[in-house]
Formats: sequence, structure tokens, C-alpha cells
Amino acid sequence: MSSIPNSAMPHAKVKHDDDAAPAPAAKGDWMDDATDAAKAGIATATDAVKSHPKTAIAVGATLVAGIAAAIAAPALRAKDAPEKKTPPKPAPKKAGKPKKSH
Repeated sequence: MSSIPNSAMPHAKVKHDDDAAPAPAAKGDWMDDATDAAKAGIATATDAVKSHPKTAIAVGATLVAGIAAAIAAPALRAKDAPEKKTPPKPAPKKAGKPKKSH
């Protein structure tokens, strides 16, 4: 059993659901919810950049370096790899004498 008093954690109170069923969402509601979530995410990111600009610059530089490495690595591997030569194809068989059965 926890010994933390309820006054120390007001957010941990029990919440009861209503018995009434929620109304079905309209088609545009999900789009509004997604837009609100995107705006909230952008606001959070903007606040983080404003409060920690040097960290934001470091994160941005890391992302740019990662993208550059992802683009350059296959090109460098292809350049450094020895050229693969296709093996010569065997000469076509000549239509000659049929084999004798023994």
C-alpha cells in the first residue's frame, strides 16, 4: 500500500466515466483533432528551440550529418567495390552426332 497522501498527488484521483454513450464523431472531427495535435507538437518544438537554441543547433547538425551519411554511404561503397565482371557464357552446344546408347 502506498504511503503517499492524496493531497500530494491530486492528479491521481479516481475518475468515473459517464454512463451515457458518447455521440459518434463527425467526419471532420478527426481532422480537427489531428490539426490540433500537430499545432501542439509544433508549439512544443518551437518552445524547446527558443529555450535551448544551442541544443537545437546541435540536433539539427546531427540530423543533417545523418542524412548526408545515408546518401553518401551507398555511393562510396559502390565506388570502392571492385567491379563485378559477369562470367563468360558457355558456348552453345553444337548439334552434332547423337550419342550412342551402350
